[in-house]
Amino acid sequence: MRLRLAFIAFGAALAAISPARALEHSNDSSNDRWVEVSGEGSVSAAPDFVQLTLGVTNTGKTAGEAMAANAKAANALVSLIKAEGVAPADIQTSEMSISPIFSQPSPGQQSAPTITGYSVSNNVGVTLLDIPHLGALLDKAVAAGANSIYGIGFGHNDPSALLDKARPLAVADARRKAEIYANAGGARLGRLMVLTEEAGRQMPVAFSRAYAAGAPAPTPIEAGETKLTVTVTARFELTQ
Repeated sequence: MRLRLAFIAFGAALAAISPARALEHSNDSSNDRWVEVSGEGSVSAAPDFVQLTLGVTNTGKTAGEAMAANAKAANALVSLIKAEGVAPADIQTSEMSISPIFSQPSPGQQSAPTITGYSVSNNVGVTLLDIPHLGALLDKAVAAGANSIYGIGFGHNDPSALLDKARPLAVADARRKAEIYANAGGARLGRLMVLTEEAGRQMPVAFSRAYAAGAPAPTPIEAGETKLTVTVTARFELTQ
């Protein structure tokens, strides 16, 4: 009989709790009081290598004539690149094309365009570890017959190690923002509930350098620094 009375008394006590208080208790247990913010962390470092594409384009009246001229120019270009200390493994053909050249009819002329010759292009991708040597290499490549240069980009041998330095900075930035919102809302910041990372990005940060006047200077190519950034989205619990 006493046991039954005890359960009745416990049930009456639960019934006496106001609906608002019961709802507040339910909300706290489900952790629906939180703030979600983004955070960003960045590190900058000088690149370890540069990648670019060098190419030669030649024309001829026939496809064979254009191919022969292009093969000679391409071989000279590759030989020059190797002579400048670039390893064969860091030289790779990226594109080879041959296309007809059409005549351009005069204004008002009704005749169809005709093939007047052919154009052949051969491009090679180059990875250069000696970045300060890039300007001189470009000058020599042009002298050896290169007539197209594009796709210059700098990179790091171990970008993951740099991003690892940026990740704690991104989380700290997110926590800083969350604390501002929590304080503004009259709450306190609790535990970290959810953390996600967005895809990282790299941004070149260039700087200029002056060369001595009167001295023959190579083509100025500045590596500068690359800025690696990590962005995270963090959800923090809010407490009273």
